[in-house]
Amino acid sequence: MNKNIVIFKGGLNGISIILEKEVPFEDIEIALLEKVKNAKSFFKDANSSITFKGRDISEEEEMKLLNIISKESGIDISFVNNLGSDSEEDTSSEDTLMLQNFIADANNNLTHFYKGSLRSGQKISFPGSVIIIGDVNPGGQVTAEKNVIILGKLKGVVHAGCKGDKDCFISALYMMPTQLIIGDCLAYFPNDIKRNIMPEYAYVKENQIFVEQLTK
Repeated sequence: MNKNIVIFKGGLNGISIILEKEVPFEDIEIALLEKVKNAKSFFKDANSSITFKGRDISEEEEMKLLNIISKESGIDISFVNNLGSDSEEDTSSEDTLMLQNFIADANNNLTHFYKGSLRSGQKISFPGSVIIIGDVNPGGQVTAEKNVIILGKLKGVVHAGCKGDKDCFISALYMMPTQLIIGDCLAYFPNDIKRNIMPEYAYVKENQIFVEQLTK
């Protein structure tokens, strides 16, 4: 099998895994399994951030590859970077920095990064935290077992702690969702009111969802 189907590159921020674009995904799985088995020392002291490059992969395919890496290498993967390059980001750097502490909290579990805006009908579902660099527009939906951070406008539906974890939070640079769910607690936002554009976060207290300004 072509050795260049899967290529590992180590760096200061973790491991980049470059995947051949033109071969069937099944060949990617076989090549990755072989490479990880033969390169366990490569992962031994590596940062646990993983970045997939070279081809677009679905969430299901991503999880299959992560399972191979985790099982065969034994490393604890805490970041998954799968950032596209075909979208624009209008989030200010100042507002992005305001969420730095919240991102640090989310990094305690498996985290999926998505660059781009979700349009109506688009969905993201992930067994960890989700960080979106872009907007979630009306009709877009994000479901996560842990926290959800939107570095943009939240106007769609977000469900954090979808397995029942009420200690999770949802944060956005502009919070005007169709619906917020944390654990089994639900909140609606009236669409006929105007809200100031500011970073906010939603959390559960006494089985009710509260929304507060992120920085005061």
